Order: sequence, then C-alpha cells, then structure tokens
Amino acid sequence: MNDFERQKAILLIVTFSILVNVVAWVSPLLGGSPASPGLGFILWGTAPLLVSLIMRFVTRDWSDLGGKPAIRKNAKWYWVSLLAIPIIMALTLLIGILISVSSVSEFPMGKYFLTSLTALPIFFIFAIFEEVGWRGYLSPKLDALGINRFMASAIVAVVWATWHLPYIRELTWVYSSEELVTFIPRFYLVCFALSLVYGEIRSITGTFWLAVLMHAVGNSFGHPLAAEYVTFAAGTEYLGSISNGLIFIAFVVLLGVVIYRWRLKKSELSKLSA
Repeated sequence: MNDFERQKAILLIVTFSILVNVVAWVSPLLGGSPASPGLGFILWGTAPLLVSLIMRFVTRDWSDLGGKPAIRKNAKWYWVSLLAIPIIMALTLLIGILISVSSVSEFPMGKYFLTSLTALPIFFIFAIFEEVGWRGYLSPKLDALGINRFMASAIVAVVWATWHLPYIRELTWVYSSEELVTFIPRFYLVCFALSLVYGEIRSITGTFWLAVLMHAVGNSFGHPLAAEYVTFAAGTEYLGSISNGLIFIAFVVLLGVVIYRWRLKKSELSKLSA
C-alpha cells in the first residue's frame, strides 16, 4: 500500500466512523425505541449497514466486503462461532455460582431453548445490520492498513460502543440497572474483547457471516438467560454478568488471543514451507 492508498484508507475509516455515529445520535430525535420501534430506532439499528453500503457504492469498492459465506471452506469456524459464546457464558455463570456472585433460579431447559431459538432470527437480522458495518467494512479497512489486531480491535470497539450509547438504557439485552458511570467503561471493554475475536475470525475466513452468527447467538441465548434466570449478589454484576462482566470479558479476550496466536503461527509455518 503506497502513501496515497494509505491516506485514502484512513479517510474512509474516519468518514465511516463519524457518519455512523452522527446517524446514531440524530436517530432518537426521529422517535422510536426498542419497545416501540419507530423511524429513529430503525435508522439507528440499520446505520452501520446503510453507511457502509452507501460508502461502498460511492467509492465503487466491494472487493473486501466478505459477503460470501464459504460455509464448506470455513466449517470449523462456523462451529466456533456457534458454540464459543454460549460456552463462555456457561463458564462465566459457573464461576459466578462457585464464588457466590451469581445464582440461578429454577431453570426450565425446554422453555429457555424455545425462547432463545425463537429470538434467534430477530437477533440474526439485527446482527446483519451491525456486522456488515463493523466486520464487513471497518475491520477489513483497518486490516489493509497493517494495524495490529489489538489496536484495530480498540478502534472498532470505540466506534461500535459509541454507536450503542443513544439507546443504551433501553437495550435490555445489553444493559440492566447498573449505574452508567461504571457500566459504560466496561461496555467499551467488552466491545474490544468481542472485536478481537470477531476481527480475527473475519481475517482468517474472509467473511463477515461468522461474526453475524456469533453476535446473534450470543444475544439470543444470553438475553433470556440474564433477564429471567440469573441474579447477582448486590454490587457484583460488574464481575458476574454473562454478557459484560469481567469474568466474561477475560474469557473472550483469552479466546481472541488464542485465535490470534494460532493465526500468526500458521502464517509463519506457511512462509517456511513456501
């Protein structure tokens, strides 16, 4: 990448990041909420998709979209995307119970899975709206600059988390009742952790669909579990939350680091055998 291409890529990244958040922060003025969707909420929810597609249309740049699912080629990564977050949530809950941070009320497994599977298509659609922007546009543009994964994940996390903020109090699958002054910094941290994992898998597979799957599964299985069955000891949600607690974040970062190191090692072996 020469200097002109690099400056162009930086301009596109900055433009996308500003536009998607301008749309997000203007949207509440147009009305609507998660409980009662209106024009503003719909515009907010689709902003990452719309801004990324408009920018690609204007620049006529579709080369790094990553829109082909390539399921057969990436079968093992689809399994990772399907199972990783539920497993991490289960481990987080188990540790929380063992250290008396979390507790679970009666847990009808059949009802829980029915609720989660019913919610999955809705969350899948919302994940498409987001991931076409975050992993379909922003992540590959940062990769093209040669920025290391941790810095790229931090940049994506800032844009992604800030986009949530206009409706953060009403996104019940993200936020419950904790004071925003303690919740928001941790929310940026969880967005970094997830961006690390999603970005690595996006880089390895060349498609954003695995991030869509992982994002949708995490929301559809995590939301009813947190909303209906899990409670926390007073003041300990920051530690035990199955979607944004420090234990959950630590496991997600660990997964991201493992995948990152695996990718680097595989790349080194490929160069040696070339």
